[in-house]
Amino acid sequence: MNKIDNLIKEMCPNGVEYRALNEILISISTGLNPRKNFKLNTQGASNYYLTVKEMSTGKITFSNKTDFIDANAKKMINKRSKLEKDDILLSGIGTIGKVAIVDILTENWDCSESVFLLKPNKNLISSKFLMYIVGSSVIQRQWELKSVGSTLKGIRMSVLQETKVPIPPLEVQNEIVKILDKFVELEAELEAELEARKKQYEFYRNKLLTFEEAK
Repeated sequence: MNKIDNLIKEMCPNGVEYRALNEILISISTGLNPRKNFKLNTQGASNYYLTVKEMSTGKITFSNKTDFIDANAKKMINKRSKLEKDDILLSGIGTIGKVAIVDILTENWDCSESVFLLKPNKNLISSKFLMYIVGSSVIQRQWELKSVGSTLKGIRMSVLQETKVPIPPLEVQNEIVKILDKFVELEAELEAELEARKKQYEFYRNKLLTFEEAK
């Protein structure tokens, strides 16, 4: 942290600037829901249809439960979403605030209307830094307080556009990202270790509690 503190003192002697998202993003858009526009899982459909369930721990993960859309539906959605690599995905309806970075090719998938696509101006903010910032508890609490709806909560586009976030210089952003990436890697390692221990426990539990039936 000392390196970051020193960089901030050197490059931001008067403090870090806060700016609204609509000032630092090229665009904010959403995907598209089927409704009368298209159908999911039609015969021959081979493009993934991403919803909040495909967004986990900052990553995009498709599964056998992911819906599919055909080429025409994907083209229709993309006119609205303009999905590209390095965009940040943000769930805005139902489950609010799940985030993921688009770090995979986008030729065979697009998003639902419940997902916002944040396209960063990379001269001002890096994609990874943006992901960590909008995924932070400080920003999440703001959105929770400003969410609307009774049965299905959501955040309005205007609220998203006006949300203010800290914008340190890119050099500082990159250092912060490096540190947070290491924590994410460590968390993944710990989860893998925990899963291995769990399987080991289950194996020995079953072995120790399985007895030959008396004749």
